[in-house]
Amino acid sequence: MTPAGVAYHPSVPRHLQIQRVLRGRIESGEWGGDHPIPTEMKLLAEFGVSRTTIREALGVLTRDGLIARHRGRGSFVRPRADSSRTVTNLIAGYQAQIKVIKAETTAAPGHIAGPLGVERGAPVTRLVRLEIVEGAPLAVVVNYMRTALGQRIRPRDLTHISLLEFLRDRLRMRLGAIHQSIEARLPDVETAGLLGTDLTAPVLTVRLVVTDAAGRPVEVSDTFYRADRYRYEVETRLPPARRRPYARETHPRRGRTVRQP
Repeated sequence: MTPAGVAYHPSVPRHLQIQRVLRGRIESGEWGGDHPIPTEMKLLAEFGVSRTTIREALGVLTRDGLIARHRGRGSFVRPRADSSRTVTNLIAGYQAQIKVIKAETTAAPGHIAGPLGVERGAPVTRLVRLEIVEGAPLAVVVNYMRTALGQRIRPRDLTHISLLEFLRDRLRMRLGAIHQSIEARLPDVETAGLLGTDLTAPVLTVRLVVTDAAGRPVEVSDTFYRADRYRYEVETRLPPARRRPYARETHPRRGRTVRQP
């Protein structure tokens, strides 16, 4: 048992066990945004391990975007990106650095063909982009669309605005509706690599199916968010209370009708 109360498990590398303890302090809010991380000497005394082990633990948190390390100043908790989104600003997007990873023609996979209204295996345009906020990966966006539309889009067109914004404002398309679904799932190798996460760490997945004013599918996208950097909020306004209806009940023997709530 260490001074920090950590009982190391022999089958798990110690630096991973230490980073879990530090990660818990960050994610619980005990260490808020810009909170200084204790010095290596303090962490050495707390966890009773070597300097190399401490540096490896901090390296994991740095790669995961939880802390920032500054030469001569030490390490600090990176503020959580305020990336809450509403249905309205799905089109407007938010402040992020966008890197286009791929723009290719590929065969439509089964989970895309149906919503996009094409045959499975039909050629479609696939765009893969990485969204970076405050210097760390936030999301991987994968868009699918018919090749006729994809040919009208250059990768550099999407480095400053969202695809929906481009379709609406640049191509003057009349967008009709957005169907949105949210789920947690494990990332594939490509997504985990771009986000810098482990294959066993779930990501928040947002599926959008966009249709035009006539109800025809325009594009289907899957956006994979790092669960430790993204918060999704929805505010719903409730309707005013209604008066309770009254039921009319007849008492045959008494020959009269009463109103019951």
